[in-house]
Amino acid sequence: MKQSIAALLAAGIFRGTDEDTDRTVARILDAALVEAASVGFSRLKIDAIARRAGVNRTTVYRRFGDLDGLIEALTMREGGRMAETVLRAVDGVADPAGRLVESFVACMRMAREHPVIARTAALEPDQLIAMGMADDAALLRLGSAVIADQIRIAQTEGHATHLDPDETAQSIAMLFAACVLMPTAQGIDLRTDESVRAYAQRTLAPMVFGPRA
Repeated sequence: MKQSIAALLAAGIFRGTDEDTDRTVARILDAALVEAASVGFSRLKIDAIARRAGVNRTTVYRRFGDLDGLIEALTMREGGRMAETVLRAVDGVADPAGRLVESFVACMRMAREHPVIARTAALEPDQLIAMGMADDAALLRLGSAVIADQIRIAQTEGHATHLDPDETAQSIAMLFAACVLMPTAQGIDLRTDESVRAYAQRTLAPMVFGPRA
């Protein structure tokens, strides 16, 4: 994806619907988020989401088609929010390696604090994988696009010019997914911003920018 991810987000490319012009959609997605955090994706029901949103089930079906369509829309909205979080985290960070590190820290923080991601990773990891791979792996492609954009910026500054931005970005996105899914007791300590930052500085940045990063 050659176009800046910031421009794509601003244009709403990764939003299924313009939430500013359809508050009902936003309300339904908010209700689905709360319901998923409460009962999990495997027990998610249209009727419960509709009640929580204060609409009838016909409205939900009209907006999203079915439950799978609603889950896909919710997944992409939250993915878009994560992308926006990354852009804010790297704003003003001049060092390319520092931008990569802070991007990773911001993503892991959101995954750790997000009520649905944290619950699903712990209790329904298969559902989280399915969400990431839904709609031709749209969420994974979104994450890869954000990272590739950052790598291309670094390459214009003369860094990491030996890498293919898209392939490298996809590898990092897959690493992030593995870190979210892997229980801390069985993997690397990523429970705090400090431990995530230390890991990214120690391992991730040198993988992309070399040992001096």
